[in-house]
Amino acid sequence: MGSSKPRQLLLFDIDGTILLSDGIGRRLLDEALAARFGPKVTSDGVNFTGRTDYAIVGDALRNHGICSSEHTQLILQILDDYSARAQDRILPSDVRLLPGVDRLLQRLHLHSGVQLGLLTGNLKATAYFKLEAAGIASLFPFGAFGNNHADRNALPALAWAQAYEHDGTRYAGQDTVIIGDSVHDVRCGRAAGAFCVAVATGHTSATVLSAEAPDLLLADLSDADYFCSAVLGSAPPMPPVPDCNDSPMNQR
Repeated sequence: MGSSKPRQLLLFDIDGTILLSDGIGRRLLDEALAARFGPKVTSDGVNFTGRTDYAIVGDALRNHGICSSEHTQLILQILDDYSARAQDRILPSDVRLLPGVDRLLQRLHLHSGVQLGLLTGNLKATAYFKLEAAGIASLFPFGAFGNNHADRNALPALAWAQAYEHDGTRYAGQDTVIIGDSVHDVRCGRAAGAFCVAVATGHTSATVLSAEAPDLLLADLSDADYFCSAVLGSAPPMPPVPDCNDSPMNQR
């Protein structure tokens, strides 16, 4: 990715990429499910990593044999309940920025060639509750979210539309960098024709991420100089990434 492009859209995932939230999202979603169907209906067995909240709820319902002619409306009602519960329950003590993230984001925010945005499976409301708790919500003026579409691969086009509304710039795949911690982030970036940065700070090991052939694989986001050089300019070969995260935790 060269420096000849005047402006790049950097779309960040949230959970496992820029922060950890100690599973608060799963706990609140289980509360919403239990309020509707009783305590036996939970999200147990559902993989959260890199997936949209819409798809996660759909899987939870199917796992418990809950089908309805109004399935879509039912999912949306549960997500509304989940979002309402999250409003006053996600606190600064529940979130932790990952190594180097604050410094990197502040640097990118000041970079004239960069526009920051979000591409996350979180609902828009819960995404910003987490970012507000972490003190970085103002750095992300727009994004594409799990309530916009069940399929993560549909989100880049929605983010481009939001970017155009925000600053009048028309972005496409070649102008976009997608940064995430799961195979779904890399596959989403590939589908969009974007530059893919995989970071092994979430629930997916560096070995698994490497197999998806991202354009850049990082152990974490602690080296802002290297990130900016590799993503926005020239960079030396990337050293091997230590594989220190082989056990998925599947928390959101």
